[in-house]
Amino acid sequence: MEFIKNISEKAKDFGEKAKEITKRSGELLEVTKMRYEISKLERIMVNNVEAIGELYFRKFKGEGELAEEIERLCQSTQGVEQDIANLRTQIEKLTPKAPLCPKCQTALTEEAKFCHNCGTKIEEQ
Repeated sequence: MEFIKNISEKAKDFGEKAKEITKRSGELLEVTKMRYEISKLERIMVNNVEAIGELYFRKFKGEGELAEEIERLCQSTQGVEQDIANLRTQIEKLTPKAPLCPKCQTALTEEAKFCHNCGTKIEEQ
């Protein structure tokens, strides 16, 4: 009977680990999508800034009626900056932080018992 109970507990543990792996892979996919979106938004920002520079120079040379377009591009660029900041915040929430050594602040692996940099014993949290 004990043997069957052990197998049942192991199967339960295995099922929980599988759920955790599935959850983490879904989060990783979401982070990848957000990073791709950030790269697209950064390209939009570069294009906007270049266009603003071109329009501003044309205005400097005397062409009229460009102020509204410059303002529109500046507002758009500011919105894109905010979108990028929001995506980065979401990525931070989904990405686990590596534990740090309490003495030297070196990033450690999850299973570290001692800091590989200074040798400080790592207390379990």
